[in-house]
Amino acid sequence: MGYHEWFPMFEDKLNQLKTKVEAMILASRIPMVFLDLDDTLNRRFGAPIEAQAVTSLRNLAVAGGLFGLDTGANIFWAGERILRETDRFFPFPFMLLATGQQIYAWVEALQAYVLLPIQAANKGQAMRKLAEYLAIPLDQFLFIADFPAVGERQEGIDDPVLREQVGVIVNIGVQRELASASKETLLLNPERRGNLLVGSGYQATIQYLECLTEVLQHESYARHVKELRSALMLAVANKLNLPVLPTRDYQLWTFEHPIQQAESHLAVLIRVKGSGIVHVGVNRDGNWIRIYDVPLKEVSPGVWEAYVLDPEVNEFTFIWYDPKGAGNVHWEGKNYLLQRRISL
Repeated sequence: MGYHEWFPMFEDKLNQLKTKVEAMILASRIPMVFLDLDDTLNRRFGAPIEAQAVTSLRNLAVAGGLFGLDTGANIFWAGERILRETDRFFPFPFMLLATGQQIYAWVEALQAYVLLPIQAANKGQAMRKLAEYLAIPLDQFLFIADFPAVGERQEGIDDPVLREQVGVIVNIGVQRELASASKETLLLNPERRGNLLVGSGYQATIQYLECLTEVLQHESYARHVKELRSALMLAVANKLNLPVLPTRDYQLWTFEHPIQQAESHLAVLIRVKGSGIVHVGVNRDGNWIRIYDVPLKEVSPGVWEAYVLDPEVNEFTFIWYDPKGAGNVHWEGKNYLLQRRISL
């Protein structure tokens, strides 16, 4: 059942979004959609991402969409509540985590989330800092969130986005109607029709994502959208200019047989018996000058693997997901060294 059948009164807002996105594409600007988690990609605060949201984002990825997280959760909780459900289907091209303190980009060649050398103090500033880093207009950005109220004189966690000149803000919250500081921003609020608040809640997020996907995969735009996406992600990889090893030859690291000394010309394949993320870095004199978070992939029942493809990585640890799905994510509690032997 499509969104027109689900919410007949919702069609005008979806058409406004469609018109805005089509204008971006015609101007050779690919829309970049950022989403909050709680009450936006799930039904209740503290819950994991919903399966229906995963499917919608997966469809958006197939259509060539660029999207990411902009949430207060750090890499631990984003991993436990979101990435463990999405990694086997798609990566997030960008993640603005810990309210802007951790800003990541996915680098396909490394199969890793790379921590970018930028930080922000709030969600709105995080989007602006990323736009500046990528040298693209901020009005390509769309933000979907529930904008919870805090207090009469206190700003909500999503509110700083209202001060930025983003292209679209979608409020799916039920607490208040918003206004943007920028006249150029398309702001979509829920609309009350009797006892029904149309365009609110988790289901509204799904409808907006489906609308975006329909636009991107339309025959008039599909090829151009995928070209724009590829060009932007290539520009990110070129800007980072990170060394990448091939995966055809590798050294195997396991807890039972850890590598004592790693060859610099060979990738390292980490094989473990639990799900999570390998948190890796290039340690120079006690400082991690580069940081990656590499999702572990289940390759057979009970076995997970991740490649370390930067030849300079010399230290790593693990972020383990809760095997019971109860949200008790934890660090390994120990860093493992990869002493590098330089090949002549």
